Amino acid sequence: MKRFAAVVLAMLAFTGASAQEIRIGGLLETSGFIASLGQPGVDGATLAVDQVNAAGGINGRKVAFVNVNSESDNTKTVSGVKRLIEQDEVVAIIGPMSSGSAFAIVDSVERAKIPMVANSATRGVVLPVDRKKYSFLSPLTDVVVQTAMLKDMQARGIAKIAILSSDVAFGTGGRDALVAAAPGYGVQVVLQETFGNADTDMTPQLTKIRGSDAQATVVWATGAGLAISTKNHRSLGIATPLYMAHSANDFNYLRLAGDSANGILLPSSKLYVTDSLPASDPQKAVVSKFVADFEKKYGKPPATFAGNGYDAAMILMGAIRKAGTDPVAIRDAIEATRDYVGVTALYSYSAADHFGTKPESVVMLTVRDGKFALASR
Repeated sequence: MKRFAAVVLAMLAFTGASAQEIRIGGLLETSGFIASLGQPGVDGATLAVDQVNAAGGINGRKVAFVNVNSESDNTKTVSGVKRLIEQDEVVAIIGPMSSGSAFAIVDSVERAKIPMVANSATRGVVLPVDRKKYSFLSPLTDVVVQTAMLKDMQARGIAKIAILSSDVAFGTGGRDALVAAAPGYGVQVVLQETFGNADTDMTPQLTKIRGSDAQATVVWATGAGLAISTKNHRSLGIATPLYMAHSANDFNYLRLAGDSANGILLPSSKLYVTDSLPASDPQKAVVSKFVADFEKKYGKPPATFAGNGYDAAMILMGAIRKAGTDPVAIRDAIEATRDYVGVTALYSYSAADHFGTKPESVVMLTVRDGKFALASR
């Protein structure tokens, strides 16, 4: 009888402790096609939660980060969001890196009225805002980074470009956004080529590009295709500039592309070039502290995607601190977030803007001797 009573008391104590937790869900991919993006995102979000808990939690309550590995698979992501909402009873979600997976769960998030800050960089995930009231983004979006890219082209006198994009949502969405934006900067898209997400050779597409009058090539994709296309571009001896999507600001890309990456151009967050920033940059101190804290915890430097996960978690926890755990109130608090200085960007959301990131958060990088560096003209 005494043993039974002890078990009951232990169960009640556990239930009470769990009830005090604030649960934030995650759908970050730690295996599969873009695990090299998702795992850093988990690491960044975990660091953020650990820091908040070490400081006393949110209004005296500990935060639990419950990540479901979506395995870079849209169907499994849908199953994962159902589990997080119905079984784990999370109050908010840090969404996947994959644009396709983010698109796959938007309807579920909206029906459940659970706020999600996704790590996808495709604006369509949160558009139109009047139908996607609970969906937000934390990374630099395609339009924001493409603005920096097109301004760089203007400064270099590039008026004609070719686009090589993957056939997944990130690739097609980024291509369409670039095609729409280019004329506003006096840039003409003279050729568009596509490759399959699992393709291992883009030589045929790049051969067509080499034969065109394009003055630069833009590759918009994620995963191994970025490195493969870079190597193919160099092997073909294409002398014109090679621009990469911001998804290439990844140590895995540098490893896979090797020396072929030297000289590329890409828009990026400031994470890799903090020491080169002026003291007046509002992100300098924040990014420097994040890098130091990340290296202390994990024993390695953070990738850009770790900053995305960290910012998503901090934005959600900041909203919960202000508004409590009611999902509608959390949503409203995110929309009310102004001038938040994050690792990836400066953020200002509103009821009409669920992207958050400001253009001044973007810098143009290149690769020198296998390392990211500020680009020069």
